Amino acid sequence: MKLNKFYLASFLIEALLTTKALTKAAYRPVVIWHSMGDSCCNPESIGKVVDALQQLLPDTLIYSLNISDSDNELIEIKNSFLGNVNEQVDYVCEKLHEDDLYPQLKDGFNALGFSQGGQFLRAYVERCNDPPVHNLITYGSQHNGISDIPGCYKDESGYCEKIKMLLNSNIYSSYIQSKVIPAQYFKDNDNYEEYIEKSLFLADINNERETKNPLYKENMLKLNKFVMAKFEEEDMVVPPTSAWFGWIDDLENPISLNETETYKNDWIGLQTMDKQNKLDFITVPGEHMEIDIDYLIENILHPYLDEEINRNDDDDDDSGNEDADSEEIDSDIYDYLNNFIRIQH
Repeated sequence: MKLNKFYLASFLIEALLTTKALTKAAYRPVVIWHSMGDSCCNPESIGKVVDALQQLLPDTLIYSLNISDSDNELIEIKNSFLGNVNEQVDYVCEKLHEDDLYPQLKDGFNALGFSQGGQFLRAYVERCNDPPVHNLITYGSQHNGISDIPGCYKDESGYCEKIKMLLNSNIYSSYIQSKVIPAQYFKDNDNYEEYIEKSLFLADINNERETKNPLYKENMLKLNKFVMAKFEEEDMVVPPTSAWFGWIDDLENPISLNETETYKNDWIGLQTMDKQNKLDFITVPGEHMEIDIDYLIENILHPYLDEEINRNDDDDDDSGNEDADSEEIDSDIYDYLNNFIRIQH
């Protein structure tokens, strides 16, 4: 009988250790960059994604980026059409380094970018990556640019039609490049040399210029996964294969990623990542930015966002008190169990 009670005590100790380990479980934070014409917290779009992730990843930071210090939604929408992408990426680099965010992100976070927000988060990885990105997940993004001006039929703000008028004027002028967001990832096959010379954003982050930035490749290789999702009925991104880092030839026939010069020459590490099984290509249902929450949960959340990690309490502000309390509780329980064993003998 004493032996059985001894095993019971041993079982209780093991259960204590298991329970303690489970209470340490946590998920990596998620940072989201919204699409053109949207805002950080629109309850009809990105807000739904944020709500779903907050429910499924409890006690986890889900941070949807606002690309200015203004809380005005119209200003945020305007900033997605008009502005300087390089300045916006710099703003995010600084924002994620602020005191209220950096401690929660410094051990790594997952980045989720929708449409143009995907290539902008990739620029964050290449240029900053401190705090570091673990998995980079992009939804319908234009990684290799656009060869035509996106449609405007879903936009009710009026900004899109104005942008099309500007783009049709002189897309590689310094004024348009510094002011109009889609112009900064527009690639013209017929004027490729001008694109290389004057593109404010895309030619740089894709390392297409003669002088390469080795940091871009170095930081991309630090990713655990680079996930590219393409909409099955893509009706905005031209060409749709850009979502998978593909492009078009001179006859406008689609070419896959591994046929591009970016891949062949490994300018940002995509060939190396492919060989390391770090690239995932996903087809998602629907038209551009029709987000199926159930599909996102089943195919994005579970494979890429809900990996449990052990929280490092030593780095938390209250870790000293938490550790002390934990040790005191553990000590009391161990004393009780030791007395339990001694009495049985």
